[in-house]
Amino acid sequence: MFRSLYFKIVMILVVMVFSVMCVVGAILIGSVVDFYKKDFADQMRENLSPGTQLRDELTSAMTKDDFYEAQKKILISYGSSLGIDEYRDYYILDTDGMLLAGSNPELGLSLAKTTNMLLAMNGEDGYNITEGSDYSDAAIYLENNGYKCIIYIKDTQDEARELTWILFSIVIQSLFIGLLIAIILSFFLAKAISSPIQNLTRGTQLVAEGDFTHNIETHSRDEIGILTDNFNHMKTVLKNTLDEVSGERQKLETVLSYLTDPVITFSNDGLILHINESGIRLLGDEYNESFNIYKFFELFGVPYEGDKLDIDNFRPPAIRTADGGVLIRALIYKDHVLDVSFGMIRYNDKSEIKRGFITVIHDITESYELDKARREFVANVSHELRTPLTSIKGACETILEDEDMPDDVRRHFLAMVVSESDRMTRIVTDLLVLSRLENNRTKWRIESFDIKDAIRHLCELMRVDAKSHNHTLRFSASKYIPKITGDRERIEQVLINILSNSIKYTPDGGEINLIALYQKNSDYITIQVADNGIGIPEEDLAHIFERFYRVEKSRTSETGGTGLGLAIAREIVIAHGGDISIDSKYGSGTTVTIKLPIKTKLSSSKSISREEGGAVV
Repeated sequence: MFRSLYFKIVMILVVMVFSVMCVVGAILIGSVVDFYKKDFADQMRENLSPGTQLRDELTSAMTKDDFYEAQKKILISYGSSLGIDEYRDYYILDTDGMLLAGSNPELGLSLAKTTNMLLAMNGEDGYNITEGSDYSDAAIYLENNGYKCIIYIKDTQDEARELTWILFSIVIQSLFIGLLIAIILSFFLAKAISSPIQNLTRGTQLVAEGDFTHNIETHSRDEIGILTDNFNHMKTVLKNTLDEVSGERQKLETVLSYLTDPVITFSNDGLILHINESGIRLLGDEYNESFNIYKFFELFGVPYEGDKLDIDNFRPPAIRTADGGVLIRALIYKDHVLDVSFGMIRYNDKSEIKRGFITVIHDITESYELDKARREFVANVSHELRTPLTSIKGACETILEDEDMPDDVRRHFLAMVVSESDRMTRIVTDLLVLSRLENNRTKWRIESFDIKDAIRHLCELMRVDAKSHNHTLRFSASKYIPKITGDRERIEQVLINILSNSIKYTPDGGEINLIALYQKNSDYITIQVADNGIGIPEEDLAHIFERFYRVEKSRTSETGGTGLGLAIAREIVIAHGGDISIDSKYGSGTTVTIKLPIKTKLSSSKSISREEGGAVV
């Protein structure tokens, strides 16, 4: 409380009023004493100076030896003019200062020789004021007819002291009353001054706590009022600025949170300043409060040397970028292939500008796998085309080298050329079909048809091929299966491909079962092709729908397949909104399950109706 501005203002005002009143009282009391002494001296000069009536009468009375009796009467008659009273006495002295007569003979016998008396004893008049003395006096020298005397007037100043004491009492009373009034007024004045400042103080505290809603009212147009208006304006500007900064920060955090690429910022000490959701998901259980950039380097295998964070401490294969950062390509972390970029940032830490790192992680796993698949695809296509091309080239060279070759042998080689050419044509055709399926550029013929009749018809067609291998081909179906909509030819193509694989890869004398199932109120029908053939090894199941993938590479020439059939089948089923899966055990057979929707999911913009006709590509 005693340190508050309110108390200080009160104390200053009280001390100021007290000091002023003390000074005024002291000056007033001192002025009374000085005035009394000066008034005494002026009164004496006025009545006793040479040429005055009183002095002339006193001088004229000096005609006989007891002249002082006559002078005494004269002085008594002029008592009022001289102010003779109980505080002021007159004395008639000889030139040696001995008392001849006086208004107070007892005191006259013990008069001290003052400066004015000494002057009169030397024949001069004395009206001097003695500073600091407790009396006032005047002495004049008179001489006539051979008689000499000194008229001495002395005032004890008791009256002045009484007046001074009365005045002192009045000053003291006034001082206490004035102090009381000053204290009361100072409280009001201090409140008037400190209240706006206290409001400003509370306002600054609220602003410091983040509350910008409180507006300070202005009650005056003085300096404090102007300061209050400026504070309110500053608060508004600050709020708008902070809102803009907060908005930009929220935008940045929102952008970072929705970025698919992990973004992490590290402090100068290597600790995490910020990490988005993608970064947290990528780090998984490794992310905790103690996670730092050096742990990051260790986990991701970043080539970095040095104890301090510096962009120059990265080592090859790190690549310096044009903006001064660093890029490290194809780092492997938890089955992810990552491109990691590092850059320097500046941030404010307790009013100190520091430097840290920002790390942006690009997950290139998909593009890496696509690139890998593209390379494998090119290699597979090259391999698939090279075999028939080699056969064609060999046959042609044989024919050219042997001019005497028998006609039947020549026809054999030419037939080989035709066969291999047909094989290349099938490969190219299947590649075009698969490409259009994958890029949604296939035109579909959508129609409603009886899937049970379609499957039964396919069984009859494939039964001849099955009998050539002594296979037993059976077909069974639910009693009721609704019609479905879709591209009948494409769906039949899928079933033919799967049935052909079962016939090819089932040893002679095997069993192949084709089953069509439908559950009431279901949106899908299920078609299964099950055989007791050679089966598929478990390690091959994950790749069975890839292009050019074959479980038994040695049987490629025998079967004449392109290695694209299942890939095409899968794309057709998925395009219809269905699903295809394979369950197999090596040596025990294979079951292919196809789920097709009753209503196709094919886009109408990519389909044509049966009535429109047109080629199906």
